[in-house]
Amino acid sequence: MTAAVRDEGAARQPSVWMFRIRLLLRTLLFWVLWFTAARGLFYGWHWSLLPAAERSEVAASFLHGARMDLATASYIAALTWLVLVLTVAVPMRITRRMLGALDLGLAAVVTTVMLTDLGTFPAWRRRLDASLWTYLATPNEAYASASSTSVVPLVWLLLLLVPLTWWAHRRFARGGLAAAQVATGWEAVRATTLVFATGALLAIPIRGGIQWTPINESTVAFSHSAMANDAAQNPGWTLIESTISAQHRPVGNPYAVLPDSALRQVLDSLYATPAGRETRALLRVARPNVVLIVWESFTAKVVARLGGRAGVTPQFDRWSHQGVLFDSLFASGERSAQGLVSLLSGFPSVPTEAIMNRAQKAASLPQLGRQLHEAGYRTSYTYGGELAFANMKSYLLRGGFDTLAGIEVFDAAERNSKWGAHDHVVLGRTLTHLRQEARPFFATVFTLSSHEPFEVPVAPVFAGRDESTQFLNAHHYTDASVGAFLDSASRQPWWDSTLVVIVADHGSPLPIPVGDSAESLVRRHHIPMLWVGGALRVRDTVVHRIGGSVDVAPTLLAQLGVPATGFRWGRDLLRTGAPEFAYFAHDDAVAYIDRQGFLVYDERARRVLERSAGAGPVHQRNGSALLQGTFADYLAR
Repeated sequence: MTAAVRDEGAARQPSVWMFRIRLLLRTLLFWVLWFTAARGLFYGWHWSLLPAAERSEVAASFLHGARMDLATASYIAALTWLVLVLTVAVPMRITRRMLGALDLGLAAVVTTVMLTDLGTFPAWRRRLDASLWTYLATPNEAYASASSTSVVPLVWLLLLLVPLTWWAHRRFARGGLAAAQVATGWEAVRATTLVFATGALLAIPIRGGIQWTPINESTVAFSHSAMANDAAQNPGWTLIESTISAQHRPVGNPYAVLPDSALRQVLDSLYATPAGRETRALLRVARPNVVLIVWESFTAKVVARLGGRAGVTPQFDRWSHQGVLFDSLFASGERSAQGLVSLLSGFPSVPTEAIMNRAQKAASLPQLGRQLHEAGYRTSYTYGGELAFANMKSYLLRGGFDTLAGIEVFDAAERNSKWGAHDHVVLGRTLTHLRQEARPFFATVFTLSSHEPFEVPVAPVFAGRDESTQFLNAHHYTDASVGAFLDSASRQPWWDSTLVVIVADHGSPLPIPVGDSAESLVRRHHIPMLWVGGALRVRDTVVHRIGGSVDVAPTLLAQLGVPATGFRWGRDLLRTGAPEFAYFAHDDAVAYIDRQGFLVYDERARRVLERSAGAGPVHQRNGSALLQGTFADYLAR
């Protein structure tokens, strides 16, 4: 070969850094295609488990699952990227050996994970997760579990697919390694920098994109078919995510302070149903339409009728005289993921955890939407933000909602908030939707404009730039949006047979008290609830019974004559003679409130944080029992 030919070949050879970037992109594409083929195998292997009516969802699960496949492939490509960065200036034979060993290890590990998932799915009915490690820690139980599956075909598949994957990857993604160049001097520095900077972009597909909420199970959930949603997931991703999350999950009940017999005695007394007592009927319609408006961070501190700041929610105050105001309700949690579950499932918040984020645990909860769907209601859920936030979408898809509407249904011009579409847009769309909805309907709307950073599309009413003032202005805007919705709804033909429930997802530490006065946790958790609508038989009524957000669903179901099956931690607030109390957890503390007073007790530090006159040992015992019992229930799910 002449020198000219050699020079021409070298000129055609890509630069050191460009060659490595191509290698990285081929690796990424290979594993995305591999995961797509694995999903096809998953369906073929478990086709008999997929109901015939749900088979139309198969193609869509490939489309929705591609995003999680890309995230998982990016994790794998990141390992290749690390090798490529470290070997820019080393002999190519070393690079080839390192990549060869990595490729073989990845082929073995990824294939094993995929086939293990294939074998465990019929028994678990979920994709592979961190519970795998529990089985591997007890080999006898693992063998007993696996003996009922088709182990032998899976082993043969493993022996076939590992070398096939390794060979295919080398052919597709590693071609041209022998001719690759080695950089020296400043070229090595330049190449390393460029490869590092380009590869760092893998962080974007790893988190699932540049949207607000990182990728989670809700990102790929799209159907009411549980198996289609499961198939859209990537077992490698679910195993990694659940294993990381498991490092922060409690394995025992740190709040177990009462013997079982004493615990049962306290809980039985708190949830006793008085014989011969009836529920106070507030409705004149047996099965009305129901609209549930969940108002973000709606604290009693902004409602004048509840002792809050005057002028913040004038529309709510006006409408409160047209319906039934519950003035002694307390939020179970402090964040939306906890608040929504307490409202829709009647499940209390537990310290440091949000059950909505634990998809398998959340799937075991009852849901208001499911109860009403089974009772013949047409159900919908509307939110102006990302339904994937806090794993909300996965939770709701199992909750009996016929339709879900999130940020994607709003035009780009309507997404004028950091979180998505503002409240007046969301409520306006809901009104349009309800004009066409079959009856009876149950429509849930979750607002977002009063969430930090408190951006609203109107001029401020209260002067100031501090956080408390922005909070007040945001609630004034949401109040105007809710008031406009109610005014328009009251002119609709379905209004006379409709109940609208307005309630907070949780309270807020804002607005900060004026002066040096300290604010109690109990005041922070105090939230409003208002029932209005033509279906009510009473007006301008106040219910003073003490309760919590976990009591909302059982109370509503009792009014509708629908069984509150499974709502074990909630009570019907309108049933006469029932025990009257509220409870919530805060960090390691528990608060218990009744007519005698309130007490907040830190279970870990064994000290009282707050107490009122009239609170005593009974409050501490009851609060401790509720914390112990609810946390045990959480662990058992």
